[in-house]
Amino acid sequence: MQINLDFESEKLKSMSAAVCEIIDKYPSGHRYHGNQLHSDVVRIYPKAKNMFPDTLLRMARRHRRNSFISVDHNKSLYEKL
Repeated sequence: MQINLDFESEKLKSMSAAVCEIIDKYPSGHRYHGNQLHSDVVRIYPKAKNMFPDTLLRMARRHRRNSFISVDHNKSLYEKL
């Protein structure tokens, strides 16, 4: 399921800021895979294009640990709280 995230060409200074912005914009209860997080971050921070989804998930855990839970670690499925 694709969520419409309206960012209006925001200029972000870091990949961490982009990850935080995306997670904050996800609605409560939204489930997403690591690859979806990666795609959404790349839309607002193109430099993240060649980064691994695991790198973005590491930043998410560092900066938004209490904002989501792991639903299925093996399938990289998470849910926004």
